[in-house]
Amino acid sequence: MTIREIAALAGVSPAAVSLVINNKKGVSDETRKRILSVMEESGYSPSVRKKSVRPLRIVVLKYRVHGIAFEENQGFIASIVDRIESECRHYGYDLMMYNCEPETATATIRDMMNAAPDGVILIATELPKEDFPLLDLIDVPLVALDQNLYHPGTDCVVMDNANLAASLVEYLAECGHRDIGYFKFSRAVRNCDERYEGYLAALERLGLEKPEPILLKPTVDGAFEDLARMIRSGEYVPHGAVVCDNDTIAIGAIKAIREAGYSIPEDISIIGFDDIPFSATTMPALTTMRISRSAMGEMAVSILRRRMRHPDYPCMKLLLGGKLIIRNSTKALTKVPEEQP
Repeated sequence: MTIREIAALAGVSPAAVSLVINNKKGVSDETRKRILSVMEESGYSPSVRKKSVRPLRIVVLKYRVHGIAFEENQGFIASIVDRIESECRHYGYDLMMYNCEPETATATIRDMMNAAPDGVILIATELPKEDFPLLDLIDVPLVALDQNLYHPGTDCVVMDNANLAASLVEYLAECGHRDIGYFKFSRAVRNCDERYEGYLAALERLGLEKPEPILLKPTVDGAFEDLARMIRSGEYVPHGAVVCDNDTIAIGAIKAIREAGYSIPEDISIIGFDDIPFSATTMPALTTMRISRSAMGEMAVSILRRRMRHPDYPCMKLLLGGKLIIRNSTKALTKVPEEQP
């Protein structure tokens, strides 16, 4: 019998079983009795691992498939990890980093669990659905960051992608735009797929046409090359307004459009997502949706702390909002109503 099997029989989390085995607080008397009863009936005799109580050890596990989230989005993930590190220092936790790739994921996670940490924060941006079963190998409190995982019992901290993207469409519509296109990654990334779904839903509500998305490589250079080729061939003519999956491809697209002789925002309005540092220095500066990386890191640690103290607390899926940053890449065709103080 394993801790996970005992947990399944008792109808609790593996973390709750671990607390009972180690005679720690954090579960109710009723839950403790139920777990002890299942252990006795199953003949389970734990070999209790001696583990120091302080300082607690936290692992940040980075799951990398293609590197779009880590290398191409100009420090977006690194800023989140910096805040996690700061929060762990504040609480006196030891922090370790593990890098994980599909080919070695099982071995990496098992190695990590040989000296099991007290909690894990998974950077799940690039984690594909078919690899969700890997999470079953982690039998300590776990928080997934930057993807809303459809995995039972896993806490998540993620951007409210669909609603935020919808708000970008609504802003462009308020500016008088009725022809609103979409520059989309040429490969699937769940966060960006959710943004596209929000974009489509907003067009539906507004009664606007749903043009086919323009597929671009998810890098600055790749987006530039793809869009420049489409403009040269006549496959795409810059017009109206466009929402982009993120700032990275928006920046590449701006370069291609300007080099083709078009003006932004006179010929086309462009809006991005994430507010990476480069977005403020493009020509023109990019209108975008700002996401607080610091809040994402802070909330990931906060939820993990609660999960470590209270294993039976209800599972949480936290959606973080954003702030529209209006710069010079968008133009109002009609006057936009002023915000009320």
